[in-house]
Amino acid sequence: MINILEERDMRFKKFTALALAVVTAASVAMTGCGSRIDEDAVVATLGDKEISLGLANFMAQYTAVSYDSYITMGYAKENMWSQDLSGNGKTMQDNVKDGILTQIQTNYLLEDHMKDYGVEITDEELSDIDTAAQQFMDDNSKEAIRTMGAKKEYVAEMLRLNLIQKKMHNAIIATVDTEVSDEEAAQRTFSYIKVSTEAHYDDSKNYVEYTDDEKAELEKTAEKIAEEAKTDFDAAATDNGYTVSTYSYGSDEIGEDGTATGSMDASIITAADALKEGEVSSMISVDGKGYYVIRLDSEFDRDATDKEKETIVSKRQSDKYTEVCDSYKEEKEWTVNDDVWAAVNFDKLYTIKKTDTETESVSETETASEAATE
Repeated sequence: MINILEERDMRFKKFTALALAVVTAASVAMTGCGSRIDEDAVVATLGDKEISLGLANFMAQYTAVSYDSYITMGYAKENMWSQDLSGNGKTMQDNVKDGILTQIQTNYLLEDHMKDYGVEITDEELSDIDTAAQQFMDDNSKEAIRTMGAKKEYVAEMLRLNLIQKKMHNAIIATVDTEVSDEEAAQRTFSYIKVSTEAHYDDSKNYVEYTDDEKAELEKTAEKIAEEAKTDFDAAATDNGYTVSTYSYGSDEIGEDGTATGSMDASIITAADALKEGEVSSMISVDGKGYYVIRLDSEFDRDATDKEKETIVSKRQSDKYTEVCDSYKEEKEWTVNDDVWAAVNFDKLYTIKKTDTETESVSETETASEAATE
């Protein structure tokens, strides 16, 4: 059995490890000279509290490190920051910056309500935060520190706010009812074979649409599978070069407007509802998707139902946390100085490196990468 002190120490080590994993020991390859900022400028106010540009910039740059790792690993392009990847009309840089300010606003509001939930930050935890912040400064090169706009006080404040958020989140969601009945979570499960008519990659790796003649052949294949599935569902799939997948759903799968709330078309769910356990459907045609043949495997899937209970509880907790945070935002006026915030950008490319001890690190310039730390 782990005593309380040991358990707290273990949790905090994980917390500080998470906070420092990205930025221990330093060197980064980047282009451009970057923007100098007035770190003492006020970027936002929350009631009477002023938020310095220095703190907000550091938190933004720290966040950018993890995103830049996708570039260095080849999962994203170097111009991703200027792209509208979310489809909301904003660049990825602006979306991340917006998220940082919202995070700062929310965490300070959560701090105001710590007593409501009996949450506190202990002196020991503050001491550990101070130690972790100093370690951060010691382990990173001067160039990396300069580029991220890091100061010990900013690092410590970020860690403190993160810890407040974590503790308050846990305290808030602990008030949620976690009891979910079988009736509410009940799931039916069916297996399905899909003959797709959607656009696909051909043998030359070109993304192409099926021709009308090809679609007609696919329909014939689906009809053949549907007939064979009456005798042996699994064999009907494999014998024709297809696979069997499964899908679980509840009573709320079709909304009041008649459309499906999940990933399956409403016509498929309707067909599944008409089946008894073990029965196989006829071919189901879904416009723009293809042809389906389904078999109802369970009218009440115990495992899927238990998993759905977890999903329901998780959503209750998420909704509760959002509801509480939104209510706090009504209490104090939040104002952002857009002109000041515009000075922050991610024109440097951070790369995450492994040191000899397998500790992750942020790198900052080609030349600095040759020397671990300064």
